[in-house]
Amino acid sequence: MTGIRRFVSAAALATLILSLPGPAAADVKVHGATTVTFGLMRPHQAEIEKLAGVQLSILPSSTSHGLRDLVEARADIAMLAEPLEDIAEVLNKKQPGLVNLQDFVGTHVANAYVQIIVHPSNPLKSLSNDQLAGLFSGRIKNWSELGGANQSVLVVGEPTSSPHRMIQEALEISYAPDLRTVQNANQTAIIVAQAPGAISYISTAHDLPIRSKLSVVACELKLALQLHLAFRKDAPDEVRRVIDAARLVGAK
Repeated sequence: MTGIRRFVSAAALATLILSLPGPAAADVKVHGATTVTFGLMRPHQAEIEKLAGVQLSILPSSTSHGLRDLVEARADIAMLAEPLEDIAEVLNKKQPGLVNLQDFVGTHVANAYVQIIVHPSNPLKSLSNDQLAGLFSGRIKNWSELGGANQSVLVVGEPTSSPHRMIQEALEISYAPDLRTVQNANQTAIIVAQAPGAISYISTAHDLPIRSKLSVVACELKLALQLHLAFRKDAPDEVRRVIDAARLVGAK
């Protein structure tokens, strides 16, 4: 009987062990560019999690905020809308020594493009580079100066974003002094959809429901956004699996 009891106890224990949940999937924190968030990570989150065997905590902010969070150990992966070397140079100019490139790896995972957006009531369907420079710099203050409605121009932007900086460099301008500053691309889109005189930018990667309430203007300005992920060289295996999964999904 003792042997039987021991057998039953062992079998019960085995059943109990098998019924217990396995180790929880690692939680990988991914912070940074909204372009990468809504163009890759959020739409394909379930697929990336399945391929990598992790759970993702995705926090959209901006390229520069994402890299800073990675450097300061608030994130495991930074989402960047430009190469790691470029944004590191920008941050190091503001705070020398912040980013030691020898400690990090950046990888290109997908592409997107900058789009100029206005309120859908705006009759202008195309803008030259000179007109864009005038609008974004504040030199052109009313849409009537371009043949549009008698409506004041409202420039909306997110200064830490890659599109903001790329437009400024491409047009060789300083933004309008009364720039309406927002925290992310979602807020940009909301304001432009609500304000008849607004102009701003978004990327082709931002697959947002509010897109139907925006008008994309044809223009000469062609700016490509390379979507990157960055991580520490000494990152654990689960982080590297996320990078591999995102690269695989981005290549489809």
